Amino acid sequence: MLFTLSTKVRSIFNLSACLTVACACQADDANLEMTLSANIVENTCQISVSDGGQVHLPTVGKDWFYNANGSSRLAPTDAAAGTAFSIKVENCPGDNITVKSLNFSFQPQSGQWPTGSKQVFINETPVTASGADNVGIVIFSTAHHTNVLNSDGTSNVTMNIENNAWAAEYEFYARPQNTGPVSTGKITSNVLVSTIYN
Repeated sequence: MLFTLSTKVRSIFNLSACLTVACACQADDANLEMTLSANIVENTCQISVSDGGQVHLPTVGKDWFYNANGSSRLAPTDAAAGTAFSIKVENCPGDNITVKSLNFSFQPQSGQWPTGSKQVFINETPVTASGADNVGIVIFSTAHHTNVLNSDGTSNVTMNIENNAWAAEYEFYARPQNTGPVSTGKITSNVLVSTIYN
């Protein structure tokens, strides 16, 4: 199994825009109203993911997901062992900065979630292309032994920093997670990771 962690390197000026468009659909009235908002931050960091962002999970059988009675063996919040990887914080801009904490955020690159859970990264390989059905990937913080995704799909993994030693590698691990009756096949998830310091 493979999932890709795509690092989302935020620049010093991070622009997020909300676009609201209202258009009157009359032939002689072509008004367009638009609202843009932006957030400029200076406290973003450059990061890299081990092995070039490729995390290969071991092959498992369908029975790996279930107990003897047929119930799911693991929930998305169960911090069972997984495949380790690290995220290296390489540069946070600013001279003589003091960093008290780093906040990591994880989101699916597709912006999509599997049905029934926003704590599992969706399998992006369709069943029609030999993808496994009802299986995704969960990621856990090694330091906190918690899923990096909250139940509503938001993500904020805070690492407290001692002695301003923020330039380091931070450990995480991943494993497959069923979201329904499992079928065999390939699992691929592309995940965006960003980090901001405080």
